[in-house]
Amino acid sequence: MDILTALDRKADYSRTQLQFILGAWVLSGFVDRKNKISITDGDVLESDYDKQSIYSLLYSLYRSVGDVPSETGERYELTFNTWGYAWPAAWGPCPTKPTDPERYGKNAYTGLYQFAAVQEYLREKNGRVHVVEMGCGTGAGANLACSEVLPDCTYEAVDMQRAAIETCKRKFVPRHGGRLVATWADATKMPIKEGVADFVAVNETHVTEQPGRATEEDKVFFKTAYRLLKPGGYLVWGNAIPDSTWKPCFDVLEALGMKLVEVRDVTKEAVIARDEDQRRVDLYVDAAIDSFFGFRIPLVGQRRRQEAALAMKNFYRNPGTKLYTNMKDGTDSYKVVLFQKPA
Repeated sequence: MDILTALDRKADYSRTQLQFILGAWVLSGFVDRKNKISITDGDVLESDYDKQSIYSLLYSLYRSVGDVPSETGERYELTFNTWGYAWPAAWGPCPTKPTDPERYGKNAYTGLYQFAAVQEYLREKNGRVHVVEMGCGTGAGANLACSEVLPDCTYEAVDMQRAAIETCKRKFVPRHGGRLVATWADATKMPIKEGVADFVAVNETHVTEQPGRATEEDKVFFKTAYRLLKPGGYLVWGNAIPDSTWKPCFDVLEALGMKLVEVRDVTKEAVIARDEDQRRVDLYVDAAIDSFFGFRIPLVGQRRRQEAALAMKNFYRNPGTKLYTNMKDGTDSYKVVLFQKPA
């Protein structure tokens, strides 16, 4: 069992199924000749993993692990699958409390709508806007937007991972009286009409990751965002990606006719967030791994535990991991970007 490639995006794995899946992965360590996960910094070569398999595992795992205590003792179910960033002082008062376990992810979603042009658009519409999010994960950001950031909006949250959408339907959709809809679909093949969205939101979605170029998948992704937007609507996009990839992506969007309105670089604040969030992540990873019996198997269990912990921490860009170093040294940058479709 190779958990990096073999899991199905259509599945919502139960706790019992995860026990068997992770147990089989641990036992496979007796015969595996290659360590795909670096035991130095948690890095995994692109050729050694499939993003759909990774996300299928993580979203099922988050639900299975349930509530855990943060470093301050506040209990939470992990739903913001985001790195986020510390709130920039120039943006005004921070919207999250300092003890909130998922404050950095909440900052990232709130920050999508802090642009002056967006605020003016919202005033013109009296806040009654429609948002489509491409790659919504568990829908935690959609819930935050509907509750606090855009309280008069309607919102369609779309993700290709069934486990993520099931969490959204369980935890968040019932809170909003029909204003929030969760759709299980490939974001590039969405059954949504053209020109329906005032905003297309993209927050740390697993695209635009190849250094120095926009892939064919990226181009289809952006074409879909353009199709969904109303004339005059906005693409709000935040992510940490290879710094060399921003310009090729901007070129694709501008070739579609989109206008670049503003770019905000929050890499420094993103590094601060990872430094400040390290203890919470460490505790969460320990709690998650402790939930599964396979890691207690003698000999191989301890090695697999180390690999799993480092891989998860690298995914969260925890200090000491490859992805953290990439952001620290500028290989990757975190930007929040605003594009507008011509009116």
